[in-house]
Amino acid sequence: MRRRHFIQKTSRAGIGMAMFPYINTNAYRLFADNDTKYSDRAIRIVAEALVIDMLSPLGDDIHKREGMSVGQLWLSRPGRFTKQDYQWCRDSGINVFGLGWAGRDHEAVTEYLARWNGCIASNSQYLERIDSVSKLNSISASKKIGILLTLQNSNHFRELKDVDLFYQLGQRVSQLTYNERNRLGCGAFVDVDEGLTEFGAAVVGRMNTIGMGVDVSHCGDKTTLDAASISQKPVLITHAACRSLNPGYSRAKTDEAIKKVASTGGMIGIPMLRFMVRDREPVTIEHFLDHIDYAVKLVGLEKVGIGSDQGLVTEDHLPVEVRGKRLETAHPKYRCHTNEKFLIGIEDLNHSKRTFDVTEGLIRRKYSDEEIKMVLGKNFKRVLQKIFMD
Repeated sequence: MRRRHFIQKTSRAGIGMAMFPYINTNAYRLFADNDTKYSDRAIRIVAEALVIDMLSPLGDDIHKREGMSVGQLWLSRPGRFTKQDYQWCRDSGINVFGLGWAGRDHEAVTEYLARWNGCIASNSQYLERIDSVSKLNSISASKKIGILLTLQNSNHFRELKDVDLFYQLGQRVSQLTYNERNRLGCGAFVDVDEGLTEFGAAVVGRMNTIGMGVDVSHCGDKTTLDAASISQKPVLITHAACRSLNPGYSRAKTDEAIKKVASTGGMIGIPMLRFMVRDREPVTIEHFLDHIDYAVKLVGLEKVGIGSDQGLVTEDHLPVEVRGKRLETAHPKYRCHTNEKFLIGIEDLNHSKRTFDVTEGLIRRKYSDEEIKMVLGKNFKRVLQKIFMD
């Protein structure tokens, strides 16, 4: 491919490029605000792929604008979502963001979804709510940013009819539990997992019927297996690592759980947080890639994707003293280890352009172009197509 045609093609894909070729390396500086060089192969793969991050809160809750964080600004003043904001999101290479808010209760989740629906409606030239198969299929061609309204808890389901209510508000994936016990089942931090409750089983059945994805990422081992046993549609692990590579960490999934979820037609998204990937320092991008390799060997390439569990601007951009205080107040099982800088993310993956670094890593691991596209988003697209209704 001639260089001029290559630049035109990737620019049309929405990548804001400041490209300067490096002779004999086939690598380019892709972004004006980032000195990292990416290969022409990686740039092309990302431009051609549908990239889905199944847990990445869209927005910036760290940098301030108009006296508030960008994430807060968009939801409270939707008209402040600018063309520059759109381009920043597009430059990440991610086409669909699974927001994954850890909602507290019925009222808080209702307000959260209402605010996001208002933001999407006010910026329809930039944003698209992904709530059907047809919208999932058309998001790449539209060049819009796909917003998948997902929740990391199901406390807002007070009764069975609430599943329908929140479906109507646009929610398309619900994590059955967060870390603790709720009315549906047990989270990963509960000492004794008693499994899915009768109400939890009923919720799973209703989610199957209306087309809402069942997510077991934070569920305990028994609750995870119970949900996968009764679900009539694919079950999702949107963001969890492999426990075989991080022994003793309850938020990581056992081989048994990963296989059981895969047997439903579901899959696992690998996260990019250091304490989820490895039980000791150092933690690098290679350890993250090890989890992809492991899951691929365990259940097959078509069952593996990405759930970074971090926003485009991560907590690692906070002042070091703030990061330290956050770690001190976190749940003890989240304080399993850190480095001297109190970093939560993984260097080379804790920035907004991480999709390109993941792609380069998979190239190093000898994955083909098509295999990389499957991991980046094609696999999650296929599974969501089986879950959603049109």
